[in-house]
Amino acid sequence: MYFSFMLLILIATGCQKEAGIGGKKTITGIVYFLNGATNAMEIASGATVMICYGTTSQCSSYDQLLVADADGMYHFDGLTKGEYYISATYTDGNGLTYTTAGYSVKVENKKDPLSLDIELR
Repeated sequence: MYFSFMLLILIATGCQKEAGIGGKKTITGIVYFLNGATNAMEIASGATVMICYGTTSQCSSYDQLLVADADGMYHFDGLTKGEYYISATYTDGNGLTYTTAGYSVKVENKKDPLSLDIELR
């Protein structure tokens, strides 16, 4: 009886996926930066957006990075359910760099993409 119970636990925990690629979830949004000259939030086209899998804490290296399009849009596709940490950076035409402390995200079993707009300062 004990052996059967332990085998069942091993099978159940062995089938769980870790956060990362291989799923059908999407995190999408727009990257903005606070323009120091105009004091307004503007679209950060070409911003670098980075993601860590399996954590909601700041990380020293990222699992994936991408560049926001001309409209500041980014999207991480093919993610599994789990925890993620997202950060971004942007350098404007004057050479000023904008960053964020980062965002903790938890992707759950929902059909709709998770939307996360990023504000850089």
